[in-house]
Amino acid sequence: MLKKKQSDGYYHCESSIVIGKKPIGIQDLNNEVLHRERMGLKAKVKQKKELLLKPETQAKIRRELFEGRLIDNSNQANHVDFSTNLT
Repeated sequence: MLKKKQSDGYYHCESSIVIGKKPIGIQDLNNEVLHRERMGLKAKVKQKKELLLKPETQAKIRRELFEGRLIDNSNQANHVDFSTNLT
């Protein structure tokens, strides 16, 4: 196929343009799936952060962490005795 040189010095070549939505490729599908998964995970993380910020949840965590431990204030401030068995 012979190409004609235009007056501006460029050769004429045909090209096609897409009007409307662009064709969907594999990479576009992958990006869409990853975006949806990320949005779902972000929503779950937000729910867990809200739950952890509640005072009753924080109190429950403190109770569970320090249940069964003996605190010995006579030697050091906030010294925790780990000699007891934790269950």
